[in-house]
Amino acid sequence: MVAEVLVLVMDGGGETQKARIEALRPRHAVRLLEPRWPACQAELREVFPAIVIVDGSRAPSHGRAVAKWMAMQSRFRTVPFLFLDVADRDVGRVKRQLPRAQFATWAGCSGAVERLVRQSDLPS
Repeated sequence: MVAEVLVLVMDGGGETQKARIEALRPRHAVRLLEPRWPACQAELREVFPAIVIVDGSRAPSHGRAVAKWMAMQSRFRTVPFLFLDVADRDVGRVKRQLPRAQFATWAGCSGAVERLVRQSDLPS
């Protein structure tokens, strides 16, 4: 069994993001979701990710808002949130809204996901 990774990314991401997402696919079940609220709410009710990745480089307020809503839902309380390429000025805001948030870059995405899988004892 593989870990399901939910990626909140606007417009499918740029070329760099797409390449990093594809690099996750051989080891994980990756699902992309555009964090446009409230349109994505119905789809979020159908997902049960092991890890949530939030793209902080494209429309970061959308990803933060959706991640904040998810974190308030009981079924996501143990799910780790990995924020990628968050601007320095926004790190404090993310930490206040989601204290368990972790941070990395898109370049370090694969390694960060593997670390979370090991730490959370998730299927790899």
